[in-house]
Amino acid sequence: MNEIILAFSFVLSFLLTLYGTPLAQKAAFRYGILDHPDGRLKRHSQPVPYMGGVIVYFAFISPISLVFDFNERLLGILFASSILLLVGLLDDLKALTPTIKFLFQLVAAYILLKSGILIDLVFFPKWLDIALSLLWILTVTNAFNIIDIMDGLAASIGALSSLTLLAVSLLTGDFLVSILAASLAAALLAFLRFNWEPARIYLGDAGSMVLGLIIGSLALMVSYTRHNPLAFVAGLFVVGVPLFDLAYVIVLRLGQGKSPFLGSPDHIALRLRRKWNCSAARTVAALVLLQLAFSLLVLANFLSSPGFTLVSGAAALAFCAILGWALAGVKME
Repeated sequence: MNEIILAFSFVLSFLLTLYGTPLAQKAAFRYGILDHPDGRLKRHSQPVPYMGGVIVYFAFISPISLVFDFNERLLGILFASSILLLVGLLDDLKALTPTIKFLFQLVAAYILLKSGILIDLVFFPKWLDIALSLLWILTVTNAFNIIDIMDGLAASIGALSSLTLLAVSLLTGDFLVSILAASLAAALLAFLRFNWEPARIYLGDAGSMVLGLIIGSLALMVSYTRHNPLAFVAGLFVVGVPLFDLAYVIVLRLGQGKSPFLGSPDHIALRLRRKWNCSAARTVAALVLLQLAFSLLVLANFLSSPGFTLVSGAAALAFCAILGWALAGVKME
């Protein structure tokens, strides 16, 4: 029965996104919710509508509302993500300052903690679990927010992260995480039809922040340690590419004496594209392959020993350090 519900949710979310995205495009053009090129960080040839995040969120919640009984954790995710959706729409309209946006992110994260979505490590005191959970949610939310700088990138990585969480939740029998991950993955896969290069619609802040919040929440909810007590570290790999990009941008900007909160072309994706002199589609495909490698590490850690976790974690960090060092020499404007 659960398999039928999962399949129904996936198909419904996919079809709703296919049907609803053109409607969101029309609405964005009508009300001027557009991303205008600025010649610096935004180099598309003509204005591109936002509002993609709205239809992805609608497609994500619709199957769940039909087939799943609401509980505290589910209500927490829906309430928190609805707040960020509205905040993101206002930010897309340039109606909010970064400080106000961050304050609402704190509110959304607090709602998730109140609903019981937090890290639960037996060797940490409760207050540290809460602090780490808050930091995790805010970090993943903003990691997806800042990685949304290239056609199809955030949606592709988000879909792969969701599918990874779906696989782990099926192994652990967590049906709530399974249905949420399946619905989100389906919506993002369908959205890529319109968001792949050349993108006809963007997620916008409304979509990228909600995407990060939901994936960050699901990554906290799923259990990794059934066979390996250190496998909780693998949760970092679920969002490996966004976390790598966030850390890389912060290090580079601080090293250049710049604020890490201001936009600049320091992202992994932009540096890869400049180094290879290739299309956005090829660059995104390369980063999807990197995230796929991280996702396979998640599953391998789930099924393996603590020794494998230590070795694979060290290897992943070394690879990221080498790649970051190689790209740091790419001259960006």
